[in-house]
Amino acid sequence: MGFERKSNVKKDSNIEYENLTEGEHEARLVYVADCGMQLREYKGEVKTPAQQIALCFEVLGSTVKVDDVEQPRIIWSKPFNIFGSMSGLSTEYAMFKAFVPTAQEDTVADWKSVLGNPVNIIIKHFKKDADTTYDNVAGLSSIPSKYRDKVPPAITTDFSIAGCEDEDEPAIKNLFGLAKFIHDKRINGNTSDDKPVAQPVSEHEEFEMNESLPF
Repeated sequence: MGFERKSNVKKDSNIEYENLTEGEHEARLVYVADCGMQLREYKGEVKTPAQQIALCFEVLGSTVKVDDVEQPRIIWSKPFNIFGSMSGLSTEYAMFKAFVPTAQEDTVADWKSVLGNPVNIIIKHFKKDADTTYDNVAGLSSIPSKYRDKVPPAITTDFSIAGCEDEDEPAIKNLFGLAKFIHDKRINGNTSDDKPVAQPVSEHEEFEMNESLPF
């Protein structure tokens, strides 16, 4: 089941915001998008498709103006692989442990249980050109339990976990706010004899996934 983004952002919207500073920022997990089975290519070699998810955070204390209307500032992580359980070396394990420091290897991450929870997102900049710098989530770090009650609430209230496999869902139209190339790489249950062809993703394209998503 997909979720419909509440933002009224359009292509011709006037968006006012400044880049976040590099380093840690308090945030809350507000959305988890199941990006489906993704075609993968690494250094020119086609890899076995893997299910991927992406995490969406509201940056606390930071808003943007869209057509002069103040909105919460959200930012997406780069999608990462998920499997039957968490390997100690997996991205999912590192991400989930930022919410649940006691999480164990070879268990299943319960992302629904941490929706709305606070975490520090670590921002790093990617400079596309002289005029364009993107904020990207380079990692997460835990907020000590004794400080979590002091973290302000999110403006967002419709915390959601949703898939993007159903073409009838509005999430497809809105792309979850994720970059279009992520959706283009999905395997859509094609039953024909045509084998899907992996779409190569450059290192810069992966980092650019948040390029227009300050909100």
